[in-house]
Formats: sequence, C-alpha cells, structure tokens
Amino acid sequence: MGTTRIKVIDLSGEKEQIKTSRKHAEKLAGLAKIKETKKPKAQVSKETKGPEEPKITEPPRPSAPSVPPEPSAPSVIKKQAVSPVVARKHRHHLGQKYLAATALIEKNKLYPTREAIDLLYQTSTTRFDPTVELHLNVADKNIRGSLNLPHAVGTKKEKRILIFSNQKPESKNQKHLIWGNQQTIADIESGKLKPNRDFDVVLAQPKFMPLLAKIAKILGPAGLMPNPKNQTITENVLSALEGVSSATFEYKTDPSAPIVHTKLGKLSYKPEQLTENLKALVNAIGPAKIRKATLTTTMGPGIKVDIASIQ
Repeated sequence: MGTTRIKVIDLSGEKEQIKTSRKHAEKLAGLAKIKETKKPKAQVSKETKGPEEPKITEPPRPSAPSVPPEPSAPSVIKKQAVSPVVARKHRHHLGQKYLAATALIEKNKLYPTREAIDLLYQTSTTRFDPTVELHLNVADKNIRGSLNLPHAVGTKKEKRILIFSNQKPESKNQKHLIWGNQQTIADIESGKLKPNRDFDVVLAQPKFMPLLAKIAKILGPAGLMPNPKNQTITENVLSALEGVSSATFEYKTDPSAPIVHTKLGKLSYKPEQLTENLKALVNAIGPAKIRKATLTTTMGPGIKVDIASIQ
C-alpha cells in the first residue's frame, strides 16, 4: 500500500504548507507541541514509562482579522450664542446728554404739574424745537373725542363730515359736507367712499341708525360709527355740526392698549400755555378715567405727573 500524505500547516514556520509523510508529520506535530509547552527542568524518575505515541492535533484555525472600530466623530462643543437683544440691553438712549437729563429726575416720584413742565425745559436733549408729548394710561379702551385746545397744536385741517339727517344748514359753505342716503351706503359698501379718506366724521339722527347698521363693520373699526357718548347721534344735527367743525384737536386710545398718546404743543410754548392745554385735555377725557400720566419731549426722558395736581 502506498503512503498516505496529509497537509500540515505549521504556524511556527515561514512556509504556509508542507507536504510530507505521515511519520514525519507526527514528529513535526510532537516537536511543535514541545515548543509550545516548555516546562521547567525536573527530575524524572527512571521508572517512568516509555514515551507515549504523539497524538496528531489539528492546528488552530486562523481567526478572522479583527476590524478596528470606526473612530467616532469628535464631539463638537457648541458655544451658546449670545442674543443680540440681551447683549444690547439697557443701551437705548444711553448718550451723555440723556444720562445727564435722567439724573435730574427722581425715579418713581409724582411731580406736580408746574414742576413737571419746568423739568421739560431742563431735560430736553435736542437742538431743534421738540414736541411735548403726553401719555395717559386710562381705564376705558374706547376713549375718543375732540376739543378746542386753548392754544392750537399744529395746523387746522378742514374736516369732511358725513351727515344722515333731514335738517340742512343755511350756510352756503357746504364743500366739506356729504349728505348721506341709500346711494351713500352702497358706495361705502363697495369701497367708493372710504372712512378717514373721503370723510372724517359721521353725524346721524337716531332714525337713521338702522340704515347705518349695514355698514357698521366698516365704520366701527375706523372709529367713525356714530355714538351718543361722542354726541354724534343727536336730533339737533346743526348744533353738533358747529361743534365738530370748530374742534381743532382729536384724541383716542391706542388700538392695542388702553393708552392715549397725544401732544400738547412745542417746547417753544410758554409753561402757562402747556399747562392750560394739559388741563383742558385731562378735563375732556375725565380725571376719573386716567390711571397714570407721563410728560416727555422728543427723545427726552419721561416725567411722571401727579393727576390730582392737574385739575
């Protein structure tokens, strides 16, 4: 019988595959086993048995090459962005002139009327003639009216008045008057006539109010719906017409808050003139409806006014 040949993989050698006989393979396997387990020298008794036949051991299978773990993406530390609003906090009007003006005003102090007006001249920071402004926090959100200030503010503008009445004035000057009827209602509904563009005030007798109900959604948001509080609904339309025509100053609350922003004149006015305009406006609105009052000039600091001292 022929010799059987097996393939032995010697991991300790340089060659990967060796073809040899079976006996030679057994010797090589024994030598490889001895090399792997090198035991320390020990006294071997003479009575030991003869050498055992070496067993053929299968060489260990090469393990699959380990794949190195993928490097994780470096963690990026995000810096918290500073909001520009926070960074610029308290920088509004922090000029040297403004800071010097605010130093003259005591915080949370209610000044009497004349003292507050005198401070307006001392705290003005502009080179031009600034406007004197009045800001009122009121209790009612629907405050609106007109009056004649003792000292006119701005130029007088001729008002265009829409009238629903059977009475007609004898005056020939009726260019600024619009007499309402069914066609006028249709023109307002279609947009041919627009409030605050073609007319500034609406006067009506009580019997015409059902007719005006058709355009209440148009006149209401514009603040021109006739109202008994404003004396725009009256039987005597002629007397109401005279009062509305002669009024030169209007005031109303802000659409989004119960605040009245208005003006009293220029800083070039005398203190007595500003005081008279302030009293006339406060009396027209009603001191009981006013919660807070603040005076200021254009680009100037606010000065809180004692409401009780205005009357």
